[in-house]
Amino acid sequence: MMENKRALVTGASSGIGFQIARDFLDQGAFVGAHYRSNKSGAKGLSKFGKPGHCQTFQADFSESKEVLRLWDEFMAWSGGIDILVNNAGAAANPVPINELSEWAWDNTFQVNVKAAFLLGRAALSQMQEQKSGRIISISSIGLKFGGGINTVHYSASKAALEAVTASLAKAGAPYHVLVNTVRAGVTDTPMHEKIGRTDMSDRASLIPLKRLALPSEISQAVQFLAGDNSSFVTGSVLTVSGGE
Repeated sequence: MMENKRALVTGASSGIGFQIARDFLDQGAFVGAHYRSNKSGAKGLSKFGKPGHCQTFQADFSESKEVLRLWDEFMAWSGGIDILVNNAGAAANPVPINELSEWAWDNTFQVNVKAAFLLGRAALSQMQEQKSGRIISISSIGLKFGGGINTVHYSASKAALEAVTASLAKAGAPYHVLVNTVRAGVTDTPMHEKIGRTDMSDRASLIPLKRLALPSEISQAVQFLAGDNSSFVTGSVLTVSGGE
């Protein structure tokens, strides 16, 4: 189903992004795997899929010029795009609300929203010309609850990302460019440890299914939205959250 499709997956060096890129590769797609600093993680994708079907691209999304450079490099390698997955995310300096700096707020919105918008806009233009394509953004169940007291900027940015995705869906519909969001539940990834969450058992107990999601379960939703079976789905938020 994904044979020779051209996909760009951001934040693909670990966790959900790595799994999404791996699943595309396993189905025969050409995959551009973006990473910021975890080069070895992204390079690990080369063992999956067909030879020559994976290329890694480094970019720091805190700078818009880096986002645009990534796009140009990916297009030079792939010659086009069929699927964009906006997965890269950050929660800069998670602290209580009254200690949150403007820098942390701005950096989080730059990475989670503006970078996704810039890539989405570029992909939309290309996909409108070819009258087909898929744009999928990864959001978070956290925004449903207003986020935690230490990650208000993260949840707010994901709410903005969902709004951007909905607008792109309206622009893409006349050209059969389908644009959707996967609102991921709490998932077992390295991100939690990076922001100081070392024990997730209490959080898991709040989920009706009593466990964290696996990256593969989020990827399965992405695979559905990227494939032929979602041909009448656009402007939607697909929640994969264990019942939350």
